[in-house]
This record gives sequence, C-alpha cells and structure tokens, in this order.
Amino acid sequence: MIDYDWLEIKSPNDYIQLIDHLSSEFQPEDIAKQLQKSITDAVGGLLLERGYIDKDYRSTFYNFYAKMGRSYRGDCVRLHFFDNFVEFDRAQTDILCPSGRLEDHYFGYVVLRPTLVATLGRSVLSPDIRVGAIGRAIQARHRVHLLGHTLSTWGFPSMAQHRDIAVCAHVSCWAILRHYSERFPQHRELLIHDVTRLATPFEPGGLTPALGLDIFMAERIFQAAGCFPLIVGKKGPNDDEFYRQLLAYLESGFPLFVTMHGLGHAVVAAGYAWRPDVVNSPDTGSHVWSQIDSILTVDDNHLPYACVSVMPPNLPNRPNYTAEDFDAFIVPLPEKIFYPAEAMDSYSQFLYSRFRNRFILPTEDSLLRRYFITTISAFRRYARQNQSYMGSELVNLLMRLNTAQFIWVIEYASDSQWDQGHIAARAIVDATASPEDEVPVWLAHDEREAIVFDRSSARGGATVIGLDRAASTPLRRMEQNLRRVRP
Repeated sequence: MIDYDWLEIKSPNDYIQLIDHLSSEFQPEDIAKQLQKSITDAVGGLLLERGYIDKDYRSTFYNFYAKMGRSYRGDCVRLHFFDNFVEFDRAQTDILCPSGRLEDHYFGYVVLRPTLVATLGRSVLSPDIRVGAIGRAIQARHRVHLLGHTLSTWGFPSMAQHRDIAVCAHVSCWAILRHYSERFPQHRELLIHDVTRLATPFEPGGLTPALGLDIFMAERIFQAAGCFPLIVGKKGPNDDEFYRQLLAYLESGFPLFVTMHGLGHAVVAAGYAWRPDVVNSPDTGSHVWSQIDSILTVDDNHLPYACVSVMPPNLPNRPNYTAEDFDAFIVPLPEKIFYPAEAMDSYSQFLYSRFRNRFILPTEDSLLRRYFITTISAFRRYARQNQSYMGSELVNLLMRLNTAQFIWVIEYASDSQWDQGHIAARAIVDATASPEDEVPVWLAHDEREAIVFDRSSARGGATVIGLDRAASTPLRRMEQNLRRVRP
C-alpha cells in the first residue's frame, strides 16, 4: 500500500530521520549522509512516498533480480524535495503551500531501490539545491505526478550504477538518452535494462553488463537509440583542440559521454562554469576554453552536478579527478549536423584573418574565439529578445535569412569585452555544410555592418549592408542553450 511521511528539514542533520523511516534494504544511513553533504539549505521539507513503482527498477527487477535466489521486493521509495513554504496535511493526504503553486516550491525527487547496495535510483533534482553547483547546466523540464498534482522541475536525470547488472558507462548512456526523451519528442524513452541490451547484438543476461562497457559499445548504444554519435579522442596530454571541441559541443546543449580510461570511469559532462576573472592563455589558441573554471558532471558516484576542476589541484568537496583526466568523449548528435567542431576550430581562425581588416576586431594578443551550435529558430528568438542591442536592420536580416535548421555561431571578443559579456563580431555558419565547403558562412557582422553570403549558387557572392545600431550599444554574447544555476 502507498504511504507517505513528511520530514521537516531545518538543518543537514535532519536527514538522519531517514534511518527511522526506511528499512535497511534502502541504505538509509548512506543516503542520509549523501544528502547531508550534497543538498543546500534551500530544502525545507522531504516527502517520503512508499510503495512507489519505478519503471527503471522494474526493468531490472523482472529481467534480473526476480531470477536471483535472494528475494527482492518490487516497489521503491521516492523522496520529494520542497522548500520551507510547503507542508503536508496527513488528514487530507495532500501537500499545501500559501501561493497554491506547488511547482514553484518543488526541487525534484530521488528514487531509492531496495537492492541493499547502490540504492540511489532514478532521480531528477534541480541543480539549484546542489552544494557547489555553479555556472550553467543542460536541463529539461521533467513532470511528476504526486497526490493528484502535476509538478515539474528542471534538471538532468541521474542514478547510481546497479553494480551487479549495470556499471557507470551504462548509467551515463541512460542519463543522456533519458534527457533526450524528455527534451525532444522524436526520441523514445529507454529504461536502464534497455540500455544494457543495446550494447551488444545479443541478450546479455545478468553477468555481461556488469563486466563493463567500452567506448565503442557506448557508441553502439547511442546509434541504436537513434542518435548519430561522434567519438572525439585526446591525441596527447596537452591536446587543447580536444578541450575546444568538448566545450563547443557542451555549449551547444549536447550532454557528453566522457571516459577516463586511467580511472576506469565514465561520466556525463552536462554543464560548465566560467572563471570569475578573465585569464589570458595563449596555449588554448585564443579559444574561450581558457576561461572555463569547472565542468558540471553527472557521476554515478555522486548526486548530479558535481563540479570538476579544469586542472589540478582539485578543490575540496569535488570528485577526485579533474578535466585533465578526460581522454575521450562521445557527442550524440542529431542527424543534420555535418560540420564538426574540429573543422569549425580552423574555420573560425580563417574568418578572423579574413575580416580583421574590415570589421572592428580585437588584436590577436587579446582575442577570444567561441563557437557553438544552435537552431535558427532559437537564434531568431534571441535576436528578437535583444533587438535593442542588435538594431532593427540586423534583426530584419536574421528573420529573412534562408538557413538550415542547425547553425554554428562564432563570436569574437577581446578579453575586456568578454569580461563585460560583450562581443566584437559574430558569424553564422551552416552546420549542415560539408567540411570541404569553401564558403559555409551565411552571415557575418560587427557593430557597424553585416555581410550576407549567397550560398544558393556556385558563384557565391556577398552583399554588404550597413547597420542602424546605436554606436554606444555593445553587442551581447549569446548564452541561451543552457540554463543558469542559481547560486
């Protein structure tokens, strides 16, 4: 029978109450310790939902745990996190808040599996309640049905590995694919057992998944799930191009399956944080990777949004590895992106050299390049929202520009402009172009003029258009693919 308990959380020590409300098969002590060190004081109440049927746990229960000699129960416990404006009415079995808008006070949930070990199951938590989470994170809106209410929260899926049927690589694949199924309607939902089956051309049974998963098996999972995976590997210990590509895809809103072969571990890269102060680092080839402070990861050993330092020494309360330990990643792309970040890196440098004498661009010693993928509809929405900064002539051009669905956006800024959130110039490049295309650019502009390129004929050609922008109004850099984490 489904039952509920309400725990008031006034300090981290209050999570110890879980020991009195949960049986040992859910590991309440371990869960309480994780919540104590990982959840901020924004949480004021915890609702325990007993008898919850979790579809991901059921997928492994029917195909694995039900076949074992030890008896496992088929139901789970779900923990729901609220702020201190919410209270539980036991007489009415309802949750209430003064405003009547419960979802404004909801931070997500954690499912606990009755597996004795690694009991942290399918979870979606807001990064706003994660200790140490900063910057921007890839998120989708997840809807939750609870006590007759439909709640929602923004977050990224996570769970601990089962250990006996799924390892960290399976969980990382599952998390990315679950995010895609929530974010994009064309992607079907896959349960954790489905993911273990996609890794091999045959039914793996119970033992095979627990033996591990290499990057090529992960690639097979993403391909079988309907994605178009691209593997990018590090070519050496100081491969700056590897990190420039990693950031480009991450800024584009694509979660990355990241491997660390030296540690035998895989995580999801799902966000990043800029450095608080601008750092001029010529080693990165004038790329904005030099301005990255940390990468937000979804790691099955931690609650989601663990911040990983870019380089040693790592900071306290962070995982025991840094971005220097990353050696390869998979980006599961949609079908219509043919122009890779590797080609964009060199093309963005070419455009800088081509336009440096025409546009007002930073000198090489202060230049920062940035490029990312977005859709033309998202870019037009950004332009409309920032029309006062872009000017009506440029916005009109963007509304009429005949482009593909996916575009690369290149932004150029000096270090002082970057510090203010401004740019000097921008280019829009066809993400469906071939890397052999000599002129994949649709449009380029600075504060004074725009150049529109004719890509409808082999002869090409370009039209220069003066802009009606106010000279005193700087161009803003675009940061809309990821959601900001509230400090």
